[in-house]
Amino acid sequence: MIDNNKGNNEMENLTIKPRNYQETFVPRDFGFNNRTFTMNVYQYAHNPMELYEANANQPRLNIMNYANTNLDEYAMYKGIPMEFRWNPVIREMMMTGKYRIRYRGGSKPQYGYVRNPFNTIAEYADTFAIYPK
Repeated sequence: MIDNNKGNNEMENLTIKPRNYQETFVPRDFGFNNRTFTMNVYQYAHNPMELYEANANQPRLNIMNYANTNLDEYAMYKGIPMEFRWNPVIREMMMTGKYRIRYRGGSKPQYGYVRNPFNTIAEYADTFAIYPK
């Protein structure tokens, strides 16, 4: 689901609106060795291209404000708030195919989401980091 907040008589940036985590699952069939089984899996409810287009006029992010100065870590940029995920600067970086994004954030009990210790889902993330591929 996409949240279209309006303020000051202008359309503000479109973002991903968190949903109740149990409502994000849909049944999907999988097959293996001539057997089929069904599992409930998470399904995104947003269209990334629509979000990029809706945020095309967002002021350009100064990505260097989030540069990682710790040489012991692999991330190039980290701690970038999710409000900048669909910024034109981030889109240009992703279109090169040289980077990947990892979402960061805690559990969200108000939505029933308990975070995996190794990652989180974009819908429930607070920040993100950019890594080279």
